[in-house]
Amino acid sequence: MAGAHADARWWIARTLAAIPTPQSVSLLTQMMDDRDSDVRACAAMALGELHAADGADTLIAHLADESAHVAEICAVALSRLGAVAVSALVRALQDGDWLTRIRAAISLAPIESLDAIPALIHALDDDNALVTHYAEDALMRMGVGMVLLKP
Repeated sequence: MAGAHADARWWIARTLAAIPTPQSVSLLTQMMDDRDSDVRACAAMALGELHAADGADTLIAHLADESAHVAEICAVALSRLGAVAVSALVRALQDGDWLTRIRAAISLAPIESLDAIPALIHALDDDNALVTHYAEDALMRMGVGMVLLKP
């Protein structure tokens, strides 16, 4: 029976993704604390689809979700938020645990924000090799550190 309730909550989150209102974003943010990982994943995806800036801090908090699936969807959702998520992602890159730092660097890469460059450069010295790798990837996407030669 519990699965049926989780299915209903999943469908509620999916429906809210089609309703771009502050109330929908508020409900989806609350659903990020659902006990069912599929419901959390759906709510995270919905926040990304809605480009819900108000959901950025909640998505950041779930970059270290107990479900790797939810955490990865949060990273994708944050990258879909774009520039409005940069300051929260930079804080996560600087202050988060190692999984949060990895996912923050991954999320920053497609945003290509100049505001993230100092934090990404600092992350090149991170103790975790994956943080360093993804920070380097993000910087390379922006052309930071490239040397161009005239032919």
